[in-house]
Amino acid sequence: MAPPSPPRTAADGPARHRLTAATPAHAWTEAYPLGNGTIGAMCWGGPDVDRTQVNDATCWSGSPDSARGEVADDGPARLARARAALAEGDVRAAEEELRRLQGGFSQSFQPLVDIEITREGADRLPAGQEAPPLGTRTLDLARAVAEHTWEHDGVRTTQLTFVSHPAQALVLHRTSSAAESLLVRLTSPHPSTTVTARIVADPDDVAGRPAGARIDLVTRMPHELLPWQAGAVQPLRYDGPAVSAVATAHVRTDGRLVAVDGGIRVEDASTLTLVLATATDAGGDDDRAPCHGDTGILLARAGDTATVAAERSVPDLLAEHVADHAALFDRVDVELGEDEHDELVARLFAYGRYLLIAGSRPGTPPLTLQGIWNESRTPPWNSDYTLNINLEMNYWPAHTTGLSECADALADWVRVLAARGRDAARGLYDAPGWVAHHNSDQWGFALPTGRGDDELSWSFWPMGGVWLARQLLETAEFTGRRSDAEAVWPTVAGAVEFTLAWLQPMPDGTLGTTPSTSPENDYLAPDGRPSAVTTSATSDIELVRDLLDGVLALPRDLVGAELHDRVARAHAALPPTRVLADGRIAEWHGDPPESDPLHRHQSHLAGLFPGRSITRATPELARAASATLDARGEDSTGWSLAWRLCLRARLGQPEHVARLFERFTRTVPPTVTDVGLSGGIYPNLFCAHPPFQIDGNLGVTAAVAEALVQSHERDDDGVRLVRLLPACPWRSGSARGLRLRGGGRLDLGWAAGEPVRVALGADRDVTYRLLSPTGGAREVELSGGSTVSLALS
Repeated sequence: MAPPSPPRTAADGPARHRLTAATPAHAWTEAYPLGNGTIGAMCWGGPDVDRTQVNDATCWSGSPDSARGEVADDGPARLARARAALAEGDVRAAEEELRRLQGGFSQSFQPLVDIEITREGADRLPAGQEAPPLGTRTLDLARAVAEHTWEHDGVRTTQLTFVSHPAQALVLHRTSSAAESLLVRLTSPHPSTTVTARIVADPDDVAGRPAGARIDLVTRMPHELLPWQAGAVQPLRYDGPAVSAVATAHVRTDGRLVAVDGGIRVEDASTLTLVLATATDAGGDDDRAPCHGDTGILLARAGDTATVAAERSVPDLLAEHVADHAALFDRVDVELGEDEHDELVARLFAYGRYLLIAGSRPGTPPLTLQGIWNESRTPPWNSDYTLNINLEMNYWPAHTTGLSECADALADWVRVLAARGRDAARGLYDAPGWVAHHNSDQWGFALPTGRGDDELSWSFWPMGGVWLARQLLETAEFTGRRSDAEAVWPTVAGAVEFTLAWLQPMPDGTLGTTPSTSPENDYLAPDGRPSAVTTSATSDIELVRDLLDGVLALPRDLVGAELHDRVARAHAALPPTRVLADGRIAEWHGDPPESDPLHRHQSHLAGLFPGRSITRATPELARAASATLDARGEDSTGWSLAWRLCLRARLGQPEHVARLFERFTRTVPPTVTDVGLSGGIYPNLFCAHPPFQIDGNLGVTAAVAEALVQSHERDDDGVRLVRLLPACPWRSGSARGLRLRGGGRLDLGWAAGEPVRVALGADRDVTYRLLSPTGGAREVELSGGSTVSLALS
């Protein structure tokens, strides 16, 4: 079998589209990620023992049953007592009532299978002998291919790995300049795993076809995993309803094949192709249906997928895969500056888009805290859906960087969450619509987490649905298509109904939220101890304001006249954003002392980003937001630095953007996985909290786009404003394909900090007012399908 001839190679593209290393990965945060939205793979690239660690996005602990949780039977009464206690200033009594609303725990994203390829004799190396040098280990972002090339005793071996979305399979192709003998095994960390291997007879009438074998792995996810805590042992239970999962690998080679325990021995082979497919009994047409547990059905499904792919040539599979990936990746590109750090930032921008394409496709679950890449049965923070910033941040770059369809996965899952959230809204609060809190999972867990002892600073936060609903409206904002608004409106409408019911009349005549928290933060209560529970935390009001703003921007006939009028009245009754005497945005009602002035969350600035209530048109609030960020400091966790980058970009502060990028790109050793408050990036460019969280990678991609162009404002006459280079710290560069609200797209080149060429295109009729960094303005009218080029030098 000849080596594949790809349409292009990694060397053909710019260096910013490649990750390279000269040694194998020795830690998970050095391995290279691949994915097709369902299958996620981490490629280690060892010359003696090669590991490819594989996830399936539907492998979670728990089941649809676990999402029901334990709804308090006296929830509305406890809510009423908590509100009364707050009105009387008794925060401790309010806390006690709210703890009784906790209803269990969200579940955890799980690993599935490892592919291990061991070179014969590798296990007999003398103790302490280092592996032979690796020539190249590369991840080509433009082609979504990991390539490892090395030499051993004069024998050159090359291995290509990719995860095809069209074929729904992982393809690993290995060629060697001389025959070698290998052991190919599938393993899983779950205790109920069984692996069977057999030689597959080839049809006699197919001349020259390589010998084939099949390896089937069958396993079962945990029934329950209690929440992750740093340094704590997490109990895993396998004694209840859970996901069954399989992985099927087809192996072909020009050598001899022998079935062995747990795998296949490949003898005297110069080529090896492995095609792997997965299947689980999670999800399907009814996300509330129980997991059926019929592994025969799953093996047939995965086997058919792997067989179809294995029947095709590697060059054919590769060409199809590269074309599919490039159709998304090639839409947008950014080149920054002239030095190595600027190129690193451009690489991080491309990497974030790559990860979104690899991890989130229509029909797949949305990205978790670690995307679709996780090797641990007890991952940090359960590798779940954290709704008070992190899941939303995962999709911040989807629209601005031309990947709107990658956000379909989020919209599909929010429908599942809303179904569970309706039960929670009625049971806990006697409210219409649907609610979601801080944590969720594949099954749509919607209750406050805990069993009476979780911290209220994260557990009690009924704004998850509010934030998610507002984010769902962004697709229509960017495309300008009514059909996109219609597709999400039923889900958004339920969140709006809950929001309107949740808002309560305040003594000053405004509407507010009670009880309320500011995500994961505390203030000092009158008794000197920390508390999180308050009334009308600023973050609540800003998130509600942003959602209602988004609804009022929709066509009135879509919303319905009655609901539209209710939304308008509620919006007008929201209190204004307050500025403290020291010039900062207020975070808490009553302005109590802060428990942690340098806290990683800056939720009270949601009106600045991703919201739209703090802009250049509100200069006092913009100055207060800047003062708030100054007080928070310029060091924090990785994902928090990404959010601060977006906030500083919205404020038009390129100097701060530059300093934050320096902090974000600090090198974190691959073995540092303890919770820390100074972020950076691992050797494979994964964002370090630490540990790894993918929201930082995706948030920083959004930040680059936000520094180059912004389109969230309108002028007094309703014309969309497009700010060019509003916070650009890079003296020169170019951007191609960035998307604008209203259906527009932008190509931009700049030098000496000034735009020198602009090309605007649009999918529909739209008018933009371009604003240059020096204050110049130019109005451009575009018709659908048209392109306008402007020379600004």
